Amino acid sequence: MPGPRQPTDLLKATGRKHLSCAEEAERRSREARVEPAKTAKPPKWLPEWMKKDFRTLGKRLIAAGLYTDLDADVLGRYLVAQHSWVAASREAADALDQRDQKAAEDWSRIQDRYFKQARACANDMGLTVTSRCRLVIPEDLRPKEDDNPFLQLIQAGGRYA
Repeated sequence: MPGPRQPTDLLKATGRKHLSCAEEAERRSREARVEPAKTAKPPKWLPEWMKKDFRTLGKRLIAAGLYTDLDADVLGRYLVAQHSWVAASREAADALDQRDQKAAEDWSRIQDRYFKQARACANDMGLTVTSRCRLVIPEDLRPKEDDNPFLQLIQAGGRYA
């Protein structure tokens, strides 16, 4: 079974598939192109007190090349789920402190629900370690070995070139 479709730039960078000029042009014409965002503008439905966190996290995602304007709702949902998880965790801890087993179980279920929501959004946005590991960086975007001073030192036989 074939794997997921990869962008043309990635196919060319890995060198695993040769495309003719016509195939490449046809393939590129079918790819969706989204311009990267310049700023992270929070959605209107997001509570005002969460918008600062949205902009802060949005700036970091833009710098990493992982954010476009289309991602605003997912990032907003992530922040809402994260805040709700924190609140449910506090309530569960309070119930445990009061030795109220029934309330602790109820809040733990709610906490788990919000955790799953936050994790799903985080995976979609590349905010988790495993989701970042699945991101593929084309060869031409990786640092060149020629720029590595340690490699230059080794190749020069201990004399820095």
